[in-house]
Amino acid sequence: MLAEQLKDTDQVIGDFFAQQQRDLFQLTERNNFDAEQLREIVRKDARVSRLFVLESDGQLLHPPGNGSLNQGEQEFLRRAQVFLLDKDLIRDASSETESRQQAAGTRNWCVWYWGRGLNLIFYQRTESGHIVDVELERSRCIADLIAELPQTAFEASSAGQSRIQLVHSNDELVYQWGGFEPPDGGLPFVELPLGATLSSWRLKYHVVEDDFVALTGRSAYFNLFASLAVVGLGLLELAVYFYRESSCESREAATRVNFVNHVSHELKTPLTNIRMYAELLENDLQQLSPDDAAQLQQRLGLIVSESRRLSRLIGNVLVFARQQHQSVTLKRKAGRIDAAIRVVIQQFEPTMRENHVDVRFECGADNLVEFDLDAVEQILINLISNVEKYAAAGKSLEVSSRQAHDRTTIIVADRGAGVSLANRENIFEPFYRVSDRLEKPAGAGIGLTIARRLARLHGGDVALLESNLGARLQVDLHTPPPNEQSTDAVRQDRSPP
Repeated sequence: MLAEQLKDTDQVIGDFFAQQQRDLFQLTERNNFDAEQLREIVRKDARVSRLFVLESDGQLLHPPGNGSLNQGEQEFLRRAQVFLLDKDLIRDASSETESRQQAAGTRNWCVWYWGRGLNLIFYQRTESGHIVDVELERSRCIADLIAELPQTAFEASSAGQSRIQLVHSNDELVYQWGGFEPPDGGLPFVELPLGATLSSWRLKYHVVEDDFVALTGRSAYFNLFASLAVVGLGLLELAVYFYRESSCESREAATRVNFVNHVSHELKTPLTNIRMYAELLENDLQQLSPDDAAQLQQRLGLIVSESRRLSRLIGNVLVFARQQHQSVTLKRKAGRIDAAIRVVIQQFEPTMRENHVDVRFECGADNLVEFDLDAVEQILINLISNVEKYAAAGKSLEVSSRQAHDRTTIIVADRGAGVSLANRENIFEPFYRVSDRLEKPAGAGIGLTIARRLARLHGGDVALLESNLGARLQVDLHTPPPNEQSTDAVRQDRSPP
């Protein structure tokens, strides 16, 4: 049973490399070996550490030995000199060709060791006889692979007294998950080598072995199965009881588990990207020339964007947790609503610009009023974040504000798919999502819930307006004029609009 679980994990890893192979096949299927075009591929594709081309006899075609090399290519040739002289790739490709009885289309993985350990190369023999090779970026490859495996924190609660470890060929830990902490030097109960691509890596399954050692002899197995049968019947009766008596509580527990699942999924993605791009930038600082500063700036922008997204996610979770304990209190201060709206819109400008979304702001709430700045910003962040996730295809974000007496109204509109009639009454419910599939746009289902509760604390509400195109959400807030002391303080700090 434990071995079968390891085989399932091995299958997940195999599927990951199969998908990588399909993607890299498209990348290496070429007969044009212009040096600048090949270098452009390396600069644009974060998965690629180096791309090189060999003649049919094993001579290096790219990087050109007699040409001008950048620092990264010089470093590659230095560390790969022995590997290239041995012509391992030529032998591998020739062996594959003979087994397949064809000269072109040969493609496979090659593993070699240098520096920090294992390096992966995908190669393909073209119709011209050349061998196009892609050395994968080690940090990116491992980060993407880990993203396919169970989450350490989430799975720990359900894995019980067990732990699965993925280890290098030298027995160093790569990744692990499960709630059991094996003792130092403890041997795994089951061990399985991975498939062909990472055949030197292994999966180890650690469990509390005392539970298994005690079960020896036929009578022990009989007692085990008998005990399992009794426990199974007891659990069945208990399940029927809870289904009849506590169906409401069961549904609520299911939504909470779903919520944790989606939040874990959302937090994991930006954290992985931040770590991956930080490692890539560290390598880039050593390899890139001044002409490649634009690529470096792009990766820096991704790190900043993902950091901001992670901050918004964590802010939502913390606000929701405080609301559950009814500990959220407003801290009203004198200020201008339009200024707060501009700050939030500026946070989303990079991603909106990347998605070609036209952002328009019609300001009409520049009067000095009292409101909780953090709460209003949180409301706007959640509404505009929904446009970013679900309505970017509409290429439009319109924000307008107006004030009358002691009320402020903000409208956030888009031209996306909108909200169906069946879902209009449910979108403000906690944990509700139109789809629970993780491949759909990310969301934990608490953004609109938080926005409405904060607005109601402000003496207002958030409502979905009728719209023929896209979605229109209206925020209504009670914003009384400030007292004289607050007005004087703000007037002294006010800068021209």
